[in-house]
Amino acid sequence: MRTPRFALVTTFLLPFVLAAAPAYQDLTRREATPFPIGEQLVYGVRWDPPWYFFFLPTMDAGEVNLKLEGETEYHNKKALKILLLAQSSGALARMAGMKIEDEFVFYTEPKTLCALGVSRKIREGKRKRHIEVEYLRETNQLHILEIDESVTPPKVKKDEIKDNVPSCIQDPLSALYSFRTSQLRVAHLQTFVIGYDDRIKEVSSRVEKQEIIETPVGKFPAWKVTTISLMGGLFKEGGQFRIWFSADEKKIPLQFEIKVRLGKVLGKLEQVKY
Repeated sequence: MRTPRFALVTTFLLPFVLAAAPAYQDLTRREATPFPIGEQLVYGVRWDPPWYFFFLPTMDAGEVNLKLEGETEYHNKKALKILLLAQSSGALARMAGMKIEDEFVFYTEPKTLCALGVSRKIREGKRKRHIEVEYLRETNQLHILEIDESVTPPKVKKDEIKDNVPSCIQDPLSALYSFRTSQLRVAHLQTFVIGYDDRIKEVSSRVEKQEIIETPVGKFPAWKVTTISLMGGLFKEGGQFRIWFSADEKKIPLQFEIKVRLGKVLGKLEQVKY
């Protein structure tokens, strides 16, 4: 069945790509940040099918694990390393007949949270890809290398330089952490630039209201933020993304929701580790 198969991929790829963030933050003073190095957030993910698939129930889709690993070196530059792991499980994975085990590693400049590079290992059924993106800020370029690892020997699918890119692009996860340094209030609006592979989009985020959110780790007051792409979706499927941040000094992402062409994806925080 193609519908659950599409939804399974969407479940893991969309939620963290349209995260809200200011375009530029000075994070040199590490004690001023609301998130400690080593913070690990684990989310349970479910897929709610559209109404016309009334015969399908809401299904468990898997787990997303997000960790701020700390400072490292990336191409002889100091960088913050952010790790995102996505694994499928439950009824949706069984119905789709496809297992997902994706690993995203984001490298970002500690002072500004401008993206330096991204490494993606995609394992989605028979699809196996290794994608490396390096942002060359000095020359306003990016280099993308995509390798198909499902064949022997591995085949290069893309090896390109893209010119005329903004000097400071934020990847989705750098954007997420940058947003947590902002002072949130109702109607707060931010427009910024997000990069995903060699696609670059202008994105706008708005704080709608404060409400109570219930998760497996507790019930909390939270800021509801809606994010949309102003120049088309980062993915072909498009979609509107909402995320709820705890209304305290930590601003932890408690819940996310995305409505796409085929239903709705919902993720809730299940564990916080330090």
